[in-house]
Amino acid sequence: MINAVIFVLQETLEAALLISVLLALSYQQKQPIHWLFTGLLCGLLFSALYAANMPTISEWFDYVGQEVTNASLQAAITLFICLYAFSLRRSSSPSPNPLFFITATMSVVCAITVEGSEIFIYMTGFFQQKSHLQTILIGSSIGFAIGLSIGVLLFYLLRNLNNKLLRFSGLCLLALFAGNMLSQATLQLTQADWIPAAQAVWDSSQWLSESSVTGRLLYALIGYEATPSMAQVVSYLLGASGVLLFANIKRLRNPLSS
Repeated sequence: MINAVIFVLQETLEAALLISVLLALSYQQKQPIHWLFTGLLCGLLFSALYAANMPTISEWFDYVGQEVTNASLQAAITLFICLYAFSLRRSSSPSPNPLFFITATMSVVCAITVEGSEIFIYMTGFFQQKSHLQTILIGSSIGFAIGLSIGVLLFYLLRNLNNKLLRFSGLCLLALFAGNMLSQATLQLTQADWIPAAQAVWDSSQWLSESSVTGRLLYALIGYEATPSMAQVVSYLLGASGVLLFANIKRLRNPLSS
């Protein structure tokens, strides 16, 4: 049961944290939250379709289709988060922002497609094992509830911040998430042999193993890797800095603007 709890918690936590930050910034920007419902519905639909067609998708690109598709979705999340950061107004306005809606929606759709498909595949693997199915369902429900609760808690914590601190905190969290996604995309492409494998930049597994409960949760929260390659480190930094850069493009264009 504990494995089911940790696995579903890890997958749920990534999407829940992203949605919490986007939702808090949406309220701060006085934007409609239609993107949330659209993103959730489309994400669940696409994740189910992705999981159902995984045997076929896995055969693409000389049997590395899953890795390449996941990497593409994760890179897309990074791009959409960067564009979302660009769409944030410095002074909130009640008028709808199309770029805000599109980028928030697509970020959620891609995130749920990736994370949700993993849960679908994990769950369906136990449908033929009746003796373990009840235990897996209970563990998965617990993991989902914990991940959802953490997301709700983060949302209310952000909502209690003043506008300036909320924007700063939200952008920092989005930067970490974007860096995590791009780093994961790099790892997927390395596993597919599309990016050459390289020696690890460091090895922190003796202090904190990736397979431990703490390591897996930190992986979901900040993209912790015990043995990252240089390509992963560079990708992480590019994804994180990209969000912060896009968020400040307007100010860079006009340094005298407030």
